[in-house]
Amino acid sequence: MKILYIPSGFKRIYLYFDQSILKSLSQLDYQVKSFHVSYGDEALKKMISSFKPDLILTMVGFKLTPSILSIIKKSKVPTAIWMTEDPYYTDKTIDLIHHFHYVFTIESSCVEFYTAAGHKNIHHLPLGTNPDIYSPQLENKNSFFDLCFVGYPYPERVKLTKYLLDHSSYTILTIGGNWHLALPSYNRKPNLKIINQWMTPKRVSSFYSNTKIILNSHRPFQYKYNRNEKGVVNNSINNRTFDIACCEAFQLIDRKRDLYHHFNEEKEIVSFTSMEDLLAKINYYHQHENERIKIAKKARQKVLENDTFIHRLIKMMSIIKK
Repeated sequence: MKILYIPSGFKRIYLYFDQSILKSLSQLDYQVKSFHVSYGDEALKKMISSFKPDLILTMVGFKLTPSILSIIKKSKVPTAIWMTEDPYYTDKTIDLIHHFHYVFTIESSCVEFYTAAGHKNIHHLPLGTNPDIYSPQLENKNSFFDLCFVGYPYPERVKLTKYLLDHSSYTILTIGGNWHLALPSYNRKPNLKIINQWMTPKRVSSFYSNTKIILNSHRPFQYKYNRNEKGVVNNSINNRTFDIACCEAFQLIDRKRDLYHHFNEEKEIVSFTSMEDLLAKINYYHQHENERIKIAKKARQKVLENDTFIHRLIKMMSIIKK
């Protein structure tokens, strides 16, 4: 099977997603070529004509121009898109999905949402993780932080961080742009360390491995800068959940409905429902290192057996081949 893959066109973490997908498809013995939208319309026509793909696959789709979409449609090649920003931009994706034969979404709530919009081929498919990048990287235990947040400082994450700084003395590391702006009155706290920049996945993997407890809080579906006018709720877990687990790191995650489709509570993962519940569980697992380690090991094993990019693409291709 020959697959023409059109990358998302976005940088940073999306370059990692694109690379992981291309590598995984090759490992599964698919013949794959990549086409970047910046090459232009004529280059796409020539590639489709010469390569003669059996499938055109893309991610996100926000960089696809009307002319590119038109060329793809006229080619009459089966098409698939992986919607990996759901449900935060459903105002845009609700129209985009109708340009593709197969739609895969990371958010289970969007399956019903897109189906109600008239598309008959919608499938829930979370992002996977790449064990070549996310793996245990233990360093000097004396340099461990107690807690770590990785990602953009969405309001709920900032609120949780402030609460923990106000009600505990745990050392906290935050990684990502704008954290220093989100915590202006806390910047001089000796137990707070802010790395105010985006980190490569490999470097993030090291921080996951060398922090006692990773905090994983989801982006709010009603965040004011989203484009989700219909208020589609995010019930699924983020890809960071699988990345953290693959590093054999212990995480506390805010409870989502779909969490239990992937992990067993308190055996492979631990969730929290409020700031008070979070602090209570931090206190407990901070003192019970053996339990932390046992849960983290089981989480890694579960992910390696079920949640890599290889697993996701096997499922995707089995759906398409049917």
